[in-house]
Amino acid sequence: MEEEKLKLTIEQLRQQLCQMVKEKGFSDPSVVALSQELDIYIVEYQKRHTEVKTWNM
Repeated sequence: MEEEKLKLTIEQLRQQLCQMVKEKGFSDPSVVALSQELDIYIVEYQKRHTEVKTWNM
């Protein structure tokens, strides 16, 4: 997934998550599942930026 699409996906999922939390609370299974999906994309983003910094040292 390209950089801009990854950032857009993270932002969209974050907004969805905020809305779901307002409607269902933190412990609803669908909220937890979406949070876990968002985590996967955030970790991917962080890995890419860690690799870039490592290569630039």
